[in-house]
Amino acid sequence: MRQSIRLGRIAGIPVGMHWSVLVIVALITDVLAASVLPAVIPHLSAGLDWTVAVTGAVLFVAALAAHEIAHAIVARHCGVQVRSITLWMLGGIAELEADPPTA
Repeated sequence: MRQSIRLGRIAGIPVGMHWSVLVIVALITDVLAASVLPAVIPHLSAGLDWTVAVTGAVLFVAALAAHEIAHAIVARHCGVQVRSITLWMLGGIAELEADPPTA
């Protein structure tokens, strides 16, 4: 979890975010607010466009986090310790102590 912004712990697992997540949040927000939302829902005010865009970008990051947390839950269920979770621009990684046993 080096070079990441520490977000806290979930179930005792350190969770961090690489700086690139801030880039993708900014890009998603800008594209949604400046292009997509005005074209799809033209009657929204600019303030509401930006509010919806920020919400969409945050939900994108939340989906990444949920995906990685699910990996950590499955790893723990299989008896593998999880060192940390780090979110990246388009994904994330749950760092495991060892490889999980095969089925």
